[in-house]
This record gives sequence, structure tokens and C-alpha cells, in this order.
Amino acid sequence: MIRKLCLTIAFFLFTFAGTLHEAAAEDVITLMLPESVIARSVTAVLPLRIDAHSPSVQGDIIIKSITDFQLNNNQLACRLRLGGTNLGFLAEIAGHEIKLKVGAVEIDVQTNATLRYDAAQQTLFVKPVVKNLSPGGKDANADIGQALVALLNGKEFPITLQNLDPIIAKSGAKTIIINTRITDIKAQPEALRLSLVPLISAK
Repeated sequence: MIRKLCLTIAFFLFTFAGTLHEAAAEDVITLMLPESVIARSVTAVLPLRIDAHSPSVQGDIIIKSITDFQLNNNQLACRLRLGGTNLGFLAEIAGHEIKLKVGAVEIDVQTNATLRYDAAQQTLFVKPVVKNLSPGGKDANADIGQALVALLNGKEFPITLQNLDPIIAKSGAKTIIINTRITDIKAQPEALRLSLVPLISAK
């Protein structure tokens, strides 16, 4: 039993050492996240409030659902269901500012978003472009829907990434620590590709 355990640990250390050598030689580690995993992760954080400021629109705008999730070459296509509550529109008439209370509205939009990663800020920027608009309810909601879409259409929204936990292994009296830094994020068909640079230290 003990011998088998020692052989298993030895195999792990040899494998781990080989991985370290390969990472140092290539200088970049590639991590592929399948489209289905990204879709489930995004759905798990819903509903999501959109931080979209506008001098003409007030209220809370929430992404209620995301469907038809599809990754392609540096693009993310999906259908969003947006909900707006406590909505108010500010307009200036004859030099006077007037606030029109709308209340609540829901709309469905098809979007193609481009992705841009800033390595210095460790931030992923998502820029949605709305392809079509399907207002829910009566046709009178169309103008309201267009105003909501204008808050996110063609604007970049930042997603700040947290540092990944380090990989730690012990070999004899030494502790090997591998920290990684994300240097690039690219979308490709059915997957999101992360490029990471390993920072290896021992103590």
C-alpha cells in the first residue's frame, strides 16, 4: 500500500516537472474553455444589472436571460432579454426639463458582441451590437425599447478578472509555486481561449 502510494507520488512529481519544463519552453500556457461551460457560467450570474448611464434615461436595466449563446472568431452572439423597471425619460421642451414616467418594459434583442482584452488592466471588454429589436407587449413599447438598446449598443462594458489561484507542489524540501497571468483572451468557434504566462518560483 505504502509502496504504491510512493510510486503514485513519484509519477505525479515527474509529470509535474515535465509540465514545468514545457511551460518554460513555450512561455505560454493555453487554456480552452468550452462554449457550454461559458454559457452555464453566464446564466449562473443572472439576473444581471447593466451599469449603463445616460442623461436621458433613468431606472434599472437588467439582463433577465441569455439564450442562443454562440462563440465565433473573436465574437459572441446571443439573444438577450432585457428588463427595465422604474424607467423615466428626461426631455427638454421649451427650455424646461420634463421627466416622463414609463414604469416597466421587457424587450428581446439579438446581439453580436466583440471581445477585447486589456492585459495591463486584466480586463475583458465586451462591446455588444444589436442586430434586431423585438419589443414585448404593445407596439407603443418600440420607442422605449429603442431607447434601452441605445444604452448598450456599441458601448464597451468592462469585466475585471480576478487572479487565478497558484499551483503549489512540494518536492522534498522544496515548494514549487506557479502563478499565472492572463495575457490574452480570444473567442473562437465553440470555445474561449485564454493565454497565460507562468511565473515559476521555488522556496
